Amino acid sequence: MSKIGIVHYTAPHRKVAGVEVVIDYHSRILTEQGYDVRLIFGKGGGLDYKNLEEYEVPLLSPENPRVQTVQKDILEKHEKTDEFEKLKADIKQELRKLFSDLNSCLIHNIPSMPFNFAATAAINELADDIKTRFIFWLHDTILVRDEWKDSIGKFPLTLLHHKNQRITFVTPTYFRARQFASLEKPYNISRMKVIPNGVNVENYLKIDETTKLLMRRLGLSFNDFIVVTPVRVLPRKNIELALDVVHELVHISGKRRIKLLITGPPGADPESIAYEAKLRGIIKMRRMQDTVIFCHDLISFKRQKSNNKIIKWSVADAYNIADLVFVPSKEEGFGLPVIEAGAARKTVFCSRIPPFQELIREDIEGYMFDLNNPPEDIAFRIYRMLLENTVDNNFDKVMEKYDWKSIVVKKIIPLLLR
Repeated sequence: MSKIGIVHYTAPHRKVAGVEVVIDYHSRILTEQGYDVRLIFGKGGGLDYKNLEEYEVPLLSPENPRVQTVQKDILEKHEKTDEFEKLKADIKQELRKLFSDLNSCLIHNIPSMPFNFAATAAINELADDIKTRFIFWLHDTILVRDEWKDSIGKFPLTLLHHKNQRITFVTPTYFRARQFASLEKPYNISRMKVIPNGVNVENYLKIDETTKLLMRRLGLSFNDFIVVTPVRVLPRKNIELALDVVHELVHISGKRRIKLLITGPPGADPESIAYEAKLRGIIKMRRMQDTVIFCHDLISFKRQKSNNKIIKWSVADAYNIADLVFVPSKEEGFGLPVIEAGAARKTVFCSRIPPFQELIREDIEGYMFDLNNPPEDIAFRIYRMLLENTVDNNFDKVMEKYDWKSIVVKKIIPLLLR
């Protein structure tokens, strides 16, 4: 497995600003994916991830007194000094040892910012000298700022945006990439990969860790569209219509993965046993084994624990992970799933039978369908509702483009292994 370096002036979690947050996510998710990560920094640190090793190199820190003295001197004289060369050599010697066994190394901002020019020079020379692949991850550059315009072309700004054929440049937005491309030569960077910053979507979902564990047990992810049918496996519950509708929804929804969870247990009488066998036959015939999940063995009315370990989750947990509650019953005494869906703030599609009609008339929001409606019509109504739901569409786009795990797995790891 590849060994990856991540380098910045400062590191989380004792030092936290925008770049440090990005570094934290990069470090955590890469280690979770099984990569060995070496986090190298001047000040900060304290992350405790498996497969992560931290190295503090004090001379990388802009707060180091020796660095501050050299910075002040070279910015006033606009030329190399003996102290600058000594500082660069000392940084280079330390980093060479830390870089020697790395397959690739992400350098955050040091190649484009003015906080430690000796470190910038040392990294430039190492990028030319050693076999490690370098990714210069540039969140910003001082070369687009008015206060530095008079210094462009003068030392030490000549150290910025160092290039060679083995360096890959990354920036988080197309706006920033256009800024880099618009600079005068030799500072312009015409080819940059744009990899956005992200969010940890789970932090924004009001789902506790126990419910997330249920999702893992069921093999579900947050970008699945999850239909919950919270009924027992009985003929009057009309589950075959749920299978028909979900089958149609799979076809019209394109690449979106659809999952149908049936939460209730089967009946013990011969008719119910035969009904369950019939449903499983339909699932097999339509090749829906990966789509339909009977989860009554994991679901109870309330959470159940044994030896402080969860053995059954609650019906409320199933509602919490639902995108849609679908109740196709032919007959109900009251229609509790409609009430439960309302309590869980979930959209409900239910059959137009008297108990449900009565509840919907009581101002509970819901969608009803006639039992003789074709399954493809019901599926299309669900699909149209999804398309018109800006909140869900925004969530889908965030999951696809801006979830940190998705960014690291789909964009960063291929870049590191190229």
